[in-house]
Formats: sequence, C-alpha cells, structure tokens
Amino acid sequence: MNESLISQYIKMSTLDLQNELKRLIGLYNKAKGTYLLVYAVDFEKAFRIQGLNINLTMNDYQIIHELLRQVKQSKLDLYLETPGGSGEAAEDIVNFLHDKFETVDFLIAGEAKSAGTLMAMSADEIYMTDSGSLGPIDAQVRVGRSVVSAFDYVKWIDDKREEVEKGTPLNAVDAAMLAQISPGEYMGVFHAQEFAKDKLKEWLPKYKFKHWNETETRKVKVDEEYKAKTAEKIAEKMINHATWRSHGKSLKI
Repeated sequence: MNESLISQYIKMSTLDLQNELKRLIGLYNKAKGTYLLVYAVDFEKAFRIQGLNINLTMNDYQIIHELLRQVKQSKLDLYLETPGGSGEAAEDIVNFLHDKFETVDFLIAGEAKSAGTLMAMSADEIYMTDSGSLGPIDAQVRVGRSVVSAFDYVKWIDDKREEVEKGTPLNAVDAAMLAQISPGEYMGVFHAQEFAKDKLKEWLPKYKFKHWNETETRKVKVDEEYKAKTAEKIAEKMINHATWRSHGKSLKI
C-alpha cells in the first residue's frame, strides 16, 4: 500500500504535489486543532549546487514572521528540517513564535541539526518519528581558514592553562599555537559556546518543563530548582563535542 502511494506521488507534477501538501496540512490542522507551518530545506539540492546556502539565517526569521503575523490560531506546530545555521536567527524565531502563540510544538521527521535542535528545545512538545534526528549544539566557529567546534577550541586552551598551572611546561608546538590566539578571539569563541547553553537553560524550564510536576519512574517532586538543574545537565551534554565526536551526529528519539 505504501509503495502504491509513493508511486502516485512520483507521478505527480510539482503543482499537484503542492496541492496535495496543502490538502494534508489542512487535514492535520483540523485533526489537531492547530496551525501547521512546514520549514524544510532541500538537502539534496544543496549537495548538487555548489555554494548554495541552506543554513538558517535572519532572512528566515523575516519570512516566518511575515507568514505567521496574521494567523489567528493560538496553537502552532512547526515541521522543521534544517542543517542548522545562525543561533541568533533561531533565538529571534523562537521568541516571535512564543510571543504570538500560546503553545508551540515541533515535528521532527528528518534532520533538525545544530541551530535546528536549539529551536526544537524551545518546544512545549517535541514529536519525533524514528527517521527524525536532532544533533549536538556545540557552536561551529571560523578560526583562521577552518571551521571548528567552539567546545573543542575552549577545552584545548583550558587544558593547556591547567597544565601550566600544575607546573608542566608547554612543548614548542603548543606554545607556538597558543601564541597565535588573541584574548578577543578566545572570548568570541567562548561566548559562542555559552550562547547555546544559555538558551537551553532558559527555554527548557520555561516551555518543555512547564507542566512537569514529578519524575516518571521515582515520582520525585519537580520544583523550579530541579527543572533548572536538569536543563543545565542537558545543555552541558548537548554542547559536549567530546561525547558525540561529530557535530553531525544524529540523536534519535
């Protein structure tokens, strides 16, 4: 039956597919009593066309703002597929959505990585399929000619500082590398890392944990302090590049 449905979609024109998508969104909205917005980038097209930017930017915030500003419903569901992008754009989108709607749920059936994961962590509820994936949120920053993990960059410098404080002299290679790092560059990378942590620590207790009153298995009472500590643990783990080894790591349901 699924093969038959897929075959039908393959034979459809672009216009027919657009109309079918609108029909399905209408059915979804009626069944769930919400307003569904689909934000999905074409990963395959980006691989085919060199230089095509599919990352989340402030332009996306402006478009989403324009699409939703006159919507009257109180509930929003956002279907999200993105490789990530600007954390600042993610923050502006999240703030706009929660200012406008009483509840904001995220649907994840494909990849919602990096800044996409950051956005999803602001949801009142996250709905995921087995095919959906979130990812680590360690900031990716440009240092010289390379894009590196902010977590790795900060940790390496902090480890070297600790070695020196314990009396271990730096070898020539480490000394040469550290000599090229300015305080401004280090602090810029440090704050890029802390930005993602701060957002999770703010958004999880405010939205996802809003109605969390007791733990599931041990039935421990959950207060605001418990929510804050849990959010901090999650934030620390989500930025820890040493745990995931890859910024593109898929974190499944």
